[in-house]
Amino acid sequence: MRPIGMRSVLAAVGALALLVAGCGGAAAPASTGSASSSAGSGSGSGTSSSAQPSSQPVAFDFDYPVGVSGPLATIMTNLVNQFNSTHPGIKVTPVFAGSYQQTLAKVETGIQAGNPPPVAVLNHTAVFDLLHLQAIQPLDSIVQAGNFYPAMLKPEVQGHYWSAPFQRSTVVLYYNKDLFQKAGLDPSHGPATLSQLVSDAQAIQQKTGVTGIEIPSDGTVYWEFQPFAIDQGSNLAGSNGTTTYFNSPAVQAGLQFWMDLSHKYKVEPVGILPWNTVPNDFEAGKTAMIVHSSGSLASILQNSKFQVGVAFMPKGTATDVTNLGGGDFYLMKGISPAVQQAAITFIKWMTAPDQAASWSMQTGYVAVSPADYQVPAMVAYTKKYPQALVAPAQLQYAEPELSTYQLNQIQDTFDSAVQSVLDGQSTIKAALDKAQQQAQSILAPYKTQ
Repeated sequence: MRPIGMRSVLAAVGALALLVAGCGGAAAPASTGSASSSAGSGSGSGTSSSAQPSSQPVAFDFDYPVGVSGPLATIMTNLVNQFNSTHPGIKVTPVFAGSYQQTLAKVETGIQAGNPPPVAVLNHTAVFDLLHLQAIQPLDSIVQAGNFYPAMLKPEVQGHYWSAPFQRSTVVLYYNKDLFQKAGLDPSHGPATLSQLVSDAQAIQQKTGVTGIEIPSDGTVYWEFQPFAIDQGSNLAGSNGTTTYFNSPAVQAGLQFWMDLSHKYKVEPVGILPWNTVPNDFEAGKTAMIVHSSGSLASILQNSKFQVGVAFMPKGTATDVTNLGGGDFYLMKGISPAVQQAAITFIKWMTAPDQAASWSMQTGYVAVSPADYQVPAMVAYTKKYPQALVAPAQLQYAEPELSTYQLNQIQDTFDSAVQSVLDGQSTIKAALDKAQQQAQSILAPYKTQ
């Protein structure tokens, strides 16, 4: 049974559930935190900070998602605590808000109620919805001074940078080097092409009995699928927030290949594969390869009892391909000047090389600037774990993630179409034609903006 529109339900309530979707799922945090600050109560809008004694720190909540497996909530809390200890005039309370979709729903609810968190990590792709709500302030000065990877800054919208990169990822291929060796394959590299992916998976199944490959197909299905469409010549959407290409020939061809993995080549299980189950299966040696987020690297390395290989996404043409994912820092409107300045200080600190490198090493997310990889601790880490250098090397080929107005609804529309094909309820053309028609209807009111 495939998921049914959970994001749309969550949009009204912003539930703080354990992760089952987004760019994946993760363990619950030790504490979700709550605001009790000089910046105000609730989500901490900061509108009442001027009424507090000047000796009190400027305090505010910071909402964030967890999108991959691992103790990321604990890691985040420790990092924020480090900031607080080195900035005695500021008190930030980290608030775990669920998956990416749940966190966006919670923040949008706060915006509409006039009480948003001053700072939040949300999908980079949430920019169109946040602009429509007139909720965010540009972060041009932070971005221009940050020397972030250019791929992480696309697309620039309305002439501004509206968010600062933080926990960014690419789609990569993980493979079990031990199983490759047992199957007589070269474990020094993964399959470079889609045809090699199929032949390697078949060889492993024949010689070891282990499933060849798994690709998650719940949660943000569009994200795992995008490389297959881009490889065929088309991304899922344009850069204006209102144009989708869900039924283009490239998208149809990409979905046909995914279907063929299970139905024609018999190297992937049939049906819907949960996001969290896929890396668990890989770590347990139940599948030789998986397509997953580079942000899952730290957890996979820690939990696997075999040599883990990480490779670029296999390509069908001569050009390497992947797509970006993950979250950025956003600064909300409607906060006091004191909270705004404190929030900017916090964002700058969190995205600076030492902290960005630390976050990357502990989680697996791509560090957000080349300078991060020159931090001595990161240099030592990547010498020990060269797998961590695959995702930043792949950035030069990365295309933007699906981004539109009504983001959660558009993503649901495409995800449901893909799932209806994978579980045998619809043909590729019928499902994608329907998804495109639905997307055009949803986005029609925004085309004049």
